[in-house]
Amino acid sequence: MGRRKDVFLVNLWREGAGQGQPRAADWRGSVEHVQSRRRLYFTDLIELVTFLAGYTNAGHVESDEHGA
Repeated sequence: MGRRKDVFLVNLWREGAGQGQPRAADWRGSVEHVQSRRRLYFTDLIELVTFLAGYTNAGHVESDEHGA
């Protein structure tokens, strides 16, 4: 069986800090599976891990719940 390689782009940024706002900034992010162009925006690292794990389960994503 051939070796499978998946490529992901992950972007992280902070929202809500600066410009006179006293509260701490919240982290936001997005991840894209390059081959399928599926993308997920997330606010929790568990969402990121779940998205990535979907590509390790039998080599495919089980459902279309991640958005496009």
